[in-house]
Amino acid sequence: MKKSLKIILYIALVFFLLVAAFFVWQFTKQVPTEGNWKDTLNVLGSAEFNGHYVTVKNVRNFQYDASGTPTVEDRYDRTYDLAKLTKAWYITVPFDAGSPFAHTFMSFEFSDGNFLSITIEARLTKSEQYTMFNGLINNFPIMYIPVDERDSVYVRTNIYNDEVYVYPLKATPYQARLLLTDMLVRMNDLVTHPRWYNGFYANCTSSIADSVNKIWPDLLPVFDWQVLLTNYADQLALDKGLIDTTLPLDQARKRFDATATAQRVGYVADFSKLIRLQGEASSSNR
Repeated sequence: MKKSLKIILYIALVFFLLVAAFFVWQFTKQVPTEGNWKDTLNVLGSAEFNGHYVTVKNVRNFQYDASGTPTVEDRYDRTYDLAKLTKAWYITVPFDAGSPFAHTFMSFEFSDGNFLSITIEARLTKSEQYTMFNGLINNFPIMYIPVDERDSVYVRTNIYNDEVYVYPLKATPYQARLLLTDMLVRMNDLVTHPRWYNGFYANCTSSIADSVNKIWPDLLPVFDWQVLLTNYADQLALDKGLIDTTLPLDQARKRFDATATAQRVGYVADFSKLIRLQGEASSSNR
């Protein structure tokens, strides 16, 4: 009996030391700033503020072949007039039919016809693959990416054939401006203070929730199951009054599904306006 107890204590000690070593390793790892990054993730964005103008650098506007491989790797710098920001949009992209997970990001509309997406992602090298497990530990830096909607939306609707829901946020132009500014400030901070991505508390949806809570204090519970299971985050946003509709979720998804329209219009200059026509026309009757 004593021998068995010693074995059990020995196993418990080894297990404790392994767990302790794992946590020491995790919390002492340095966030990498250099690597053979995937083409879509290899350049950091930044923003320069000048009054109500902001110049966003390295806005990604790639084009892709049928396999999703970039064929045109274009990035541009653009100055946006924040006084012309009229609306914010919350975009969700379920991973698969029936999946509890989705990618979520924000887009911002300006009265001069400009649209700017901010997507928050794990920064992977060309040899790395993201999985649910390795996204829960300190493996990948987090990055905020400024993206043209003909990249952020089009690649998902027209290349990957994903369902993409483009929801109008119930925000005044001033609130939309505060939200975009907060996300751009966070993007800038990551250039000099890189941080880890984490699928539990620092993913695309929880990061948006952090910014939303800065504008609307304590509106979203960051550790709510609908934030962790990201395909249900639109239900949470709807319940909290963030999505500008009175429809239940199933009808809201039908109304603001941009997939079919995006596939019909293709890669055109007014892509962002056209994919919103159905939802905006329907919204007038809500």
